[in-house]
Amino acid sequence: MQTQRLDGLDIAKGIAIILVVYGHVMRGLQVAGLISFNGVWGYVDYLVYTVHMPVFFVVSGFLYEGGRQRALAEGEAEHRDGMLRDGMTGATARPFWKPKLVTLAWPYVLWSTVHLTAQVIMSGSGVVNRDASLGRLASIGWDPVSPFWFLYALFIAFAASYLLQRYSARLVALLAFALLIAVHRLPVPGIVIDLFYGLVYFSIGRLVFAERLAGPLRSAVTLGLATAGFVLAASIAYDYALDVRLATVGTLCGLIAFFMLSTILAHSPLRRPLVLLGRCTMGIYVMHILVIATFRAVGLKLLHLDLTALILGCIALAVALPLSVQVIANRLGIARFVGLQTKLDDVLWRRRQGPVAGE
Repeated sequence: MQTQRLDGLDIAKGIAIILVVYGHVMRGLQVAGLISFNGVWGYVDYLVYTVHMPVFFVVSGFLYEGGRQRALAEGEAEHRDGMLRDGMTGATARPFWKPKLVTLAWPYVLWSTVHLTAQVIMSGSGVVNRDASLGRLASIGWDPVSPFWFLYALFIAFAASYLLQRYSARLVALLAFALLIAVHRLPVPGIVIDLFYGLVYFSIGRLVFAERLAGPLRSAVTLGLATAGFVLAASIAYDYALDVRLATVGTLCGLIAFFMLSTILAHSPLRRPLVLLGRCTMGIYVMHILVIATFRAVGLKLLHLDLTALILGCIALAVALPLSVQVIANRLGIARFVGLQTKLDDVLWRRRQGPVAGE
């Protein structure tokens, strides 16, 4: 049961990363003037953005809370055995901070540098939609390079939840949501809104674990109702041009439908490839923009592809190439150095690997 539940989380991430790639393919074409978001493309884009990034925050929050509660239980057991002496010290804090620096902060810095360097090299070539300067690296500590706002916001969500762990996940979620509403109309940088947005759904993931809310959400009727609620609520929000980060009702319905579907797929023949995608989301996330930009230019200027072939080609390559890089990096034992370490032995090969940082 535990394996199936974790498979469901990986599957949810696998589906969500495909939606991330799709969204960036379509937005790249829209910025390039190849499609318009005034009609159906804009509507589909809104539906996708209503739910795909919250999936990652919820999964991370769920796993964080599970790890936190296990650590508390182990600490209580040690205390009962007379082994715990000094309470929470720097020695107990390090196991939290070091893995997050390895699995989030390092990939953020490394791949922001790679992304900007590639943009500088390709500036003026027509491959990228926006030119860039390496001087931009000086500001990534407070102004993330798109699309790496997610890694930045996720690190802050982990840190805030750790520092506020004496308070319930419900209280943190409500506080973050109140701040999200409060700052939305203020002249603040977009990343500030993104930080509260991420913390809301990270805390919801914690709440789902803490309150054991995953169990009651397993029925075909609930899946149908959640899907209908998602489409209806998101459509209303779209009609009123509501910022997608505030389309909360639609997002919550979409998340319920998303995770129920993932649970169903955990028992299907698609389980293994979707779990693999879910395990390799970091590689796909940090590399897909460059793959999309390159293939879009090649597809238009050299291959003269039509729009459908261009879209499908971009999505396929932007998933397959980064996934292959991450698999190879893990196989060669260099994944840790490029921020792509993950557990693949149970889905690709049987050889037992060492522990993954952060697990």
